[in-house]
Amino acid sequence: MGTGTGTEADAEAVSGASGVTGSTEDFRISEPPETFRGFFDYMGPAWVFTASQIGGGEVLSVPLGGAYLGMEGIWLIPLITFTKIFGQYFLVRYGVMSGDTFLNALFEQPWWLKWIFYYVFLGGLIYAIGLSGHLGETAGAFQELVPISTAVWMVVTVLLGLSVVLMRSYALLEKISTVLLWVFLLMVAAVSIATAGQWSSSLVEGLTPSVPGNVPGLGVGGIAFVLTMFGWIGAGFGPTVSYVWFAKDKIMGMFEPVDNGTEITKKDLTAQEIEHLKGWGDIVFWQNVISATILAVFSFFMWTAAAATLHANGVRPDGFSVVPQMAGIFTQVYGEWSAVIFLLAVMFALFSTLIGPLYGMSRLWEDSFALHGVFENYDVQRETVFRGTVVLFAVIPLALNLLIEAPLFLFAISGILFAPAVGLMYLAVIYMSYTDFEQRSLVPERTWAVALGVFAGVVMVVVGFFEVL
Repeated sequence: MGTGTGTEADAEAVSGASGVTGSTEDFRISEPPETFRGFFDYMGPAWVFTASQIGGGEVLSVPLGGAYLGMEGIWLIPLITFTKIFGQYFLVRYGVMSGDTFLNALFEQPWWLKWIFYYVFLGGLIYAIGLSGHLGETAGAFQELVPISTAVWMVVTVLLGLSVVLMRSYALLEKISTVLLWVFLLMVAAVSIATAGQWSSSLVEGLTPSVPGNVPGLGVGGIAFVLTMFGWIGAGFGPTVSYVWFAKDKIMGMFEPVDNGTEITKKDLTAQEIEHLKGWGDIVFWQNVISATILAVFSFFMWTAAAATLHANGVRPDGFSVVPQMAGIFTQVYGEWSAVIFLLAVMFALFSTLIGPLYGMSRLWEDSFALHGVFENYDVQRETVFRGTVVLFAVIPLALNLLIEAPLFLFAISGILFAPAVGLMYLAVIYMSYTDFEQRSLVPERTWAVALGVFAGVVMVVVGFFEVL
């Protein structure tokens, strides 16, 4: 997590531009933490991102893959988690280095690049369709515990989510997501380890790349299943977009002077401030590496546990009852009493997936309206737009579930549609990371990370458009 060394050219350029002596009291950007304790004080955005992601792709699509395919296709987990995360890394790194969210900066780009801004903006609606799966399965877990009506529980879940998000409290969101993440992770890990004797002999074969079979629970198979996994495992659209705003709210790097109103641009940074920014870039790097590792390990545990229990016993979850049927992962190992613990854990994990993206996507739309001058030219308040979009992104999955009653199908379709948007974001921000910084020491230095980020972006764009067409 140490900082890099800026070039002499950078130091001379910024000293001449700013006229700042470089003394400690003149620093407008704090020095990044150098201890493990200090580092973990800033892990909040990564915890929220990880919790948001685990509740969606990992809790729904991963165990369905294990239930329907056994150990076949598990090779997708390390491939996806350890490539997509580097696209995510550059999205957050750009904000920390520039003091501007990637999407705000994208709005200022030439039209050949700017159009991606509108694709991502509208992608929020597509992602809201996918939240149908999270909402439906959360309600299904409620219904299993307290039988009333799935529809009633969906309404209750939406109201609970709105009550948390509309508080606009990042601190509350961070605490809830972090606790739920670790509780659920430890519970699933215990089941996977307990059943290792049933899946370990097929592990090598499962890690060998092959085209997966059909997964009726998601309504897809083959390449479409691969795309769905690329869309939902690892850095998904909603958590990816949300993570940028979480880092902004945590006030990291260049977000610090922006937050306290200090006049600063990328051109007038001092040599020491460049060093501090590079250190914050390293903090973001290790945040993402830890997040990717947690996602990969958790996904591995979920897949193997489902393969050893559900697949081995012919259980094929579908509809609103996926989570209750998945309780068999626990009951076969610990007994019927463990189903209640499993249902509660999954229910809370799915709920954290709802509140994270609701917050992040609403911040995206709020800032988008600001870029278009809505708040300056019309009698509209930012808080009004934020609240309105939160409600919109909650109502869409609720209405679709009530009308169509196919949460997992909507979940899969959404993943296929927004995958290209994520890929384009990766490619665009990597390009901008090289073109938007005059100080060459602030451009990406880890070429292997750039290569993995580009690979993930290209795969999601190419496979996504192939599937749509």
